[in-house]
Amino acid sequence: MKSKRRVGFTLVELLVVIAIIGILVGLLLPAVQAAREAARRMQCSNNLKQLGLAMHNYHSAFNKLPFSASPQVGAVGTRQRGVSWIVRIMPYIEQNNVYSGLEFAGDFTMQDGPTPIVNYNLLNNLRVPGLECPSSPLPKTQTYTTHSNGSVTLQMINYVGIAGSYWRGGSTTVVSTDPQTNIYGIAVHNGMITPIGTNSRAASFASASDGTSNTMMIGEQSDFFYDANLNKIDRRSCGWRGGAWGNGAGSGNWTQNVTTVRYPIGTFGGSGNSNPYDVNVALTGAHTGGLNVALADGSVQFLSETIEFAIQTALADRGDGTPIGEL
Repeated sequence: MKSKRRVGFTLVELLVVIAIIGILVGLLLPAVQAAREAARRMQCSNNLKQLGLAMHNYHSAFNKLPFSASPQVGAVGTRQRGVSWIVRIMPYIEQNNVYSGLEFAGDFTMQDGPTPIVNYNLLNNLRVPGLECPSSPLPKTQTYTTHSNGSVTLQMINYVGIAGSYWRGGSTTVVSTDPQTNIYGIAVHNGMITPIGTNSRAASFASASDGTSNTMMIGEQSDFFYDANLNKIDRRSCGWRGGAWGNGAGSGNWTQNVTTVRYPIGTFGGSGNSNPYDVNVALTGAHTGGLNVALADGSVQFLSETIEFAIQTALADRGDGTPIGEL
């Protein structure tokens, strides 16, 4: 008699195969996720590299860096508030068509002053991908009611200008000799992206006496803060009226898109660090272990979330004389 051949798998064999595949997937998935994050971190680094190059091109044209704000003028209803430093470098980040169409008048926060309709039309729903960290879980836009043009949707970004350090660079206990007191924290203008006003003016690379390779220019705010109950909080310095395009109320008041370093990376709460229009909002990074920063020489470095805070203050202060060493 001929013997019968068995066709197919038994249930036990099938379960063994499934188990092996599950183990392989479990082993490969972390590697795939790590590779994806490495690619996102590289793209974020490239974004900052392009912003650093834009700052250098601006400096070549004007012999100074773009200033972050000028003092507001007018009362509620006639308020005049200017553009952020990001708008000023638009011609160097492939946004010249937008820049050339803007009217530099009215209230760029659109909060309590008139906004030229051309500005509203150009900025409403404008998205510049190079201003967004691909690892960030934060919202990419915000929508609110303007003073005179109805509802507007503005881009929220993940990069913030460094105005200086509240602590003297290299210190965490000695207050800088250049504090600018206001009710939204303590602004200091010893960094690379500063406002113009009675007691401040735009910085230049020549003013970075510590050396451009030892001074931060732009950092990340790309992740949530977490309060004591682990609630997620979005507190980016672009997160109030005007989004990425407004400068706030200027020197001596609330600001947008810049921060004065006063707290370590990821710090929740504290004076000047509780609202998106405060002047001491901490840096945050969505990357594993830290965040990217653009230095004034145009290079990009990765700052560990466990970096000594004294090194961070030294990087934020352009003229403290403190050696940085290896990052």
